[in-house]
Amino acid sequence: MRSRTRTLFTPRLPLVSALALTLLATSCASEPEVPEPVAAAVERGSTQSGALLIEDAWMPEPANPEVGVVYLAVTNTAATADAVTGVHTSASPDADLCNTETTESGAGAMRVVDEIPVPAGGTTTFVDGGYHVMVNDIPEPLAVGDAVTVTLTFASGSEAEVEVPVQEMTGPAPDHSGHDDPHGHH
Repeated sequence: MRSRTRTLFTPRLPLVSALALTLLATSCASEPEVPEPVAAAVERGSTQSGALLIEDAWMPEPANPEVGVVYLAVTNTAATADAVTGVHTSASPDADLCNTETTESGAGAMRVVDEIPVPAGGTTTFVDGGYHVMVNDIPEPLAVGDAVTVTLTFASGSEAEVEVPVQEMTGPAPDHSGHDDPHGHH
């Protein structure tokens, strides 16, 4: 029986070795695989009004269906500074310009601001933990794929309207519990 066992497995060993070498040689000789893109670049809102360019505008899908936030970038190509002084949205008649500031204890606290400066020849970015637009008392829940019209008014008298897509949240949800709003919005 011993010789029979050796006979059955002995011819297979060279065959398996030859197959392994063939696969190794073939894989080394072939061109490297180029990974497919995971997803197409996500389209975000943009518009231009005179010397003001609004780009990368988006709204993360609200974790709380009654409150949303809009992020974007405003570039001012003019030789004089400007400022965002107002905001209106199609999602709710109640929207505020806000800033998150660090308190003495190191915690972040949000507050409504009257204006957001946009320097001459510079860009102001609305981001989590900084300047942003709060959309309060949203009557109808927003979902990924929806769009919100956001109108920004500027100290210069300019106005810019941008379509802002609602997209999946990328990263941890922002904490809007510290929103220091005199209207009582959270």
